Amino acid sequence: MKKDKEPKAGSKKPEKKEDGKTASKSNSVISEPNSPQATVPKKGWRGLRTYKRVLIILFSIIFVLAGSGAGFFYFYIGSANRTLNSGTTTQIQEILAPVQTPQAPVTILLLGRDTRDAETERGRADTIMLLHINPAEGRASILSIPRDTLVDIPGYGEDKINAAYAYGGEELMIKTVSSFLGAVINHYITIDFEGFVKLIDELGGVDVQIDRPILDPKTGAYFAAGSHHFTGEQALAFTRSRSTEFGDIGRIQRQQFVLKELVKQKLNLKYISDINQYFQILVDNVRTDIDIMTIASYAKSALAFGADNISSAIIPSHPEWIENNTVSVLIPDTEEARAMWQRIIFNQPASRYGIEYISGTENVPESMGKNKLYQTLITVKNTGAEEWVRGGTEPFYLSYHWLDFETKKAVIFDGERTLLSQDRVSPGEEVQMNLQVLSPPEPGQYILQIDMVHEGKTWFSYQGVPPLEKYVSVNVDYAASYNDGGSTPNKVEPGQEFITYVTVTNNGFMTWENNIAQRVDLGAHWYNRDTREVIKFDADSGELPNNVAHNESATVKIILHAPEKPGRYVLAYDLVHEQVTWFSQAGVIPLEVDIDVGLTLDTTLVKKTSIVIYNGCGISGAATELKEYFAKYGFKIKDIANAKSYDFAKTLIIYNTDKKQNADQLAKVLNSYEMEPYSSKWSQYPANADLIVIAGSDYKQNISW
Repeated sequence: MKKDKEPKAGSKKPEKKEDGKTASKSNSVISEPNSPQATVPKKGWRGLRTYKRVLIILFSIIFVLAGSGAGFFYFYIGSANRTLNSGTTTQIQEILAPVQTPQAPVTILLLGRDTRDAETERGRADTIMLLHINPAEGRASILSIPRDTLVDIPGYGEDKINAAYAYGGEELMIKTVSSFLGAVINHYITIDFEGFVKLIDELGGVDVQIDRPILDPKTGAYFAAGSHHFTGEQALAFTRSRSTEFGDIGRIQRQQFVLKELVKQKLNLKYISDINQYFQILVDNVRTDIDIMTIASYAKSALAFGADNISSAIIPSHPEWIENNTVSVLIPDTEEARAMWQRIIFNQPASRYGIEYISGTENVPESMGKNKLYQTLITVKNTGAEEWVRGGTEPFYLSYHWLDFETKKAVIFDGERTLLSQDRVSPGEEVQMNLQVLSPPEPGQYILQIDMVHEGKTWFSYQGVPPLEKYVSVNVDYAASYNDGGSTPNKVEPGQEFITYVTVTNNGFMTWENNIAQRVDLGAHWYNRDTREVIKFDADSGELPNNVAHNESATVKIILHAPEKPGRYVLAYDLVHEQVTWFSQAGVIPLEVDIDVGLTLDTTLVKKTSIVIYNGCGISGAATELKEYFAKYGFKIKDIANAKSYDFAKTLIIYNTDKKQNADQLAKVLNSYEMEPYSSKWSQYPANADLIVIAGSDYKQNISW
């Protein structure tokens, strides 16, 4: 590819298993339930740095394997190493620089590979990062390279950097990154995104909070603003999406966000019981030149790291269209990118330019008149190494860009300049500025990007610093915001009628009439939460209580009816201009709420839940019938046997430590049961599964309702 122009400056089983016959004693070893609180104080574990928790779990893997016996340990480690190193060719070994001593600095190329929907079996490198670890100084840094960065690929010329992986795999990617940054690379690690999906599913998903809606048919990311519990597939769709105006940079930021949340929520002792499974997923989906014990050695050295000694940065770049405006790329500031890498090597702040937007977006109106001047207070903090100065020939200003919401292209790139409110702003210092914004001259839907500029030098966004952004409609007829005030329930019964109250605000310039044929009403649609299939469009509606003018609000009472079929749904509130258009079809994002209708199971958790069933009523076939019933829903039946007695009138669920959520899922498919945690009184029943179910005389009530 050639760019058109230069960038602008700026246990054992029971002996008998026949239901209804005398139960024999089991020789199984009874293991005590895991109790992190009993061994590690809760406060102490949570007080550990995230990376220390990572390493504790890493070492636990090794200890668990070693505890299986030395022979098996070395066999397993050897087998795992062969799998991990299977992609390391002689050519790769020759271009990787050897590490002289265990305490010597080491640089590792980290690649995230996506083989799905790829044109070649090798796939694409969608994530590219360079990790530098200095064990002697107790610090580490990560430098991210957006995949659309335009670089010179040895032997192929100028192209997006991720093309190097498609052309020549890890070998060519190592050469390309090394040449681009002037970096000496010691190791590489490639992770397949399929492993990312499997690991998140095995961990039971991850909870995330989304600040703005994402609608991306390319990745399958359809998420409203608010709280979500992601499966592996949903997390991958969310992190891969480039549908926002930040493009590849935004994708990198979402990847870092999800990984941070995954570590924070799942990296704790309760998951060590399943650590072999997690480890196997990693082995199956990681390729590297490093062996397991070397990884452990690096990890051990990192135990002394402090949180302040682990930093991350993104290389500076700016978007550009090339090849006759048909291909979007990121033009890197190669000189500064190389300087950043050198600063990382020499333990200096990676970025010269940094800014944190403390507050301000709440002061920016969501709807503006065309070609009008607005003022808003913005508080920012200097987080870079460069001091900001107000005067001179190269001052620092706060400015902005206007982007078309649909195309993401700049409509007004260089907006009004706002001077610093003081002569100098030192690194770490905050300052409040009265930003002046001139709205676009044409009606439409826009993204306002607030960006700092070092006059004559660069825009901060060119240096990998994301701007502050806000969705704004300008002289648009259809613009609205919704707030249900929490009135929408998250669980209802099939076909249930329920009432909600939704406050709608008119951010557009058309008055909403409520008493004419072409009135504005509030409608609702139902979607399948997992597939995004439309279940019922225009399901129910509610009327505005009065006319609603620009910047006015009204609360609508709407009577809703849940779908007749149980399932996981999304309820979308959407205004409609009767006989004209739905607001969503005019570009207004609906308000979406996740609702469970009737019996809904967390299939990810269900598939992980192991159960041992005991016949506690003496009725022949009771345990077998329960086994078939549970298996129908996807639960893993580990074993069936007879209980120690047949005097159980009520079916009993006994859950192991930290398996209450699993028990709750099972309880959803039962109509008559009791539940309690595993304790010493159940010591005759080995705790070798997540759940123990003892079938009582009421078991028929559970399989026939």
